[in-house]
Amino acid sequence: MNLTSQREYMKIKIIKDSTVTETEITVKCAAVDENLKRLLDELEHNNAKLTGRIDDKTFLISAEMIYYIESVDEKTFIYSQNKVYETDYKLYQTEQLLPQSDFVRISKNCILNISKLTGVRPLLNGKMEVHMNNGEVQIVNRHYLKDFKSKFGL
Repeated sequence: MNLTSQREYMKIKIIKDSTVTETEITVKCAAVDENLKRLLDELEHNNAKLTGRIDDKTFLISAEMIYYIESVDEKTFIYSQNKVYETDYKLYQTEQLLPQSDFVRISKNCILNISKLTGVRPLLNGKMEVHMNNGEVQIVNRHYLKDFKSKFGL
């Protein structure tokens, strides 16, 4: 069975074969552009999950549940809509495990899920205030502003 979908910039072809034992994705392209990089990142990190603890209970936390990850006093915390988990991962390790297309570093101590943002507001000191859909507000440091603007589409 062949399924083909034509978009403005990409053709997707799915070939169903009952003899195949492992799913394989091959990308044929003239050049690797930003859209393709995002797609590949999503595929590579599709099932990204981190472990976190609340008290003595350990949880698997999917990337889509994460609002931001913060490092405080050499401890790393994962924030979801209404829970805070402590994790053994270092901040840089979480950055490597999560989809680059959704997560961006906004300070030395914080990585943010941009899909959880409702709005942004520039501040007078060259920083930016970001509002999240759980009501929290975070500050993007000047040093990380260029990457943040690029990911957020500003």
